[in-house]
Amino acid sequence: MSRARTAVALSLVLALASVTAPAAAAPLVTLSARFAPDRLGESTTIHWGFAISEPTPLRSIALHLPAGMGFAASSLGLEPCQPELLAAAGPDGCPADSRIGFGSALAEIPAQATVQERATVTALLGPPDGEDMTVLFFVDGRWPANREIILMSHLLNIAGPSGATLLTEVPSLPVWPLGPDIGLMRFESTIGPDGLVYHRRLHGRTVAFKPRGVSVPDRCPAGGFLVSAVFSWWTIDGETSTSTHVPCPPHGG
Repeated sequence: MSRARTAVALSLVLALASVTAPAAAAPLVTLSARFAPDRLGESTTIHWGFAISEPTPLRSIALHLPAGMGFAASSLGLEPCQPELLAAAGPDGCPADSRIGFGSALAEIPAQATVQERATVTALLGPPDGEDMTVLFFVDGRWPANREIILMSHLLNIAGPSGATLLTEVPSLPVWPLGPDIGLMRFESTIGPDGLVYHRRLHGRTVAFKPRGVSVPDRCPAGGFLVSAVFSWWTIDGETSTSTHVPCPPHGG
């Protein structure tokens, strides 16, 4: 082959090599949120969750709570749970007063035939990380993968005027070593006193009580309370942003 033809062929090869496949589109994510009870200025439980349109391995979630959602007066998580204790014994091995919420999750496991796994979720207060509060989400799937996963979250900007952020890192979750990752499809959890009973010693006896949750702001902005989230993925470049509004309580609520 002549030098000229060789140069043309090499140029063609380099041009073809530089053409990359189009980037995969990020999945659609639907965010949900509500307060119970839904009364201005009162202690509440935040119910939040999301649904992903297709099983794409999730890398992180940054959940942004409404401005003025106060944690200062909350008594949630009186005793922190250590991650190593949670990994060894599950939520029952942690102090009862470390629990701050409950929920559920649904994932898809790629195999010869895609199967679904349902899991329970327990949210617990973790140890502080510097000035940040941490939350541990214990995800317990029983069948078919029988996986227990601990998701570490940092609660950021809890005193800032723009509202707190719950930043959760999700590890890579292969079905087997070097295999495909489990794809999370739905996740729901609470943060608040619903379903919780704490205990304390008072005048020589043990007294049960319900902890105080986060506070709903005293005023509701036009359009309701904004809750937003940003999702990143292990297999897709870029992020997915989504938001929802919690409607303002009825007049007098």
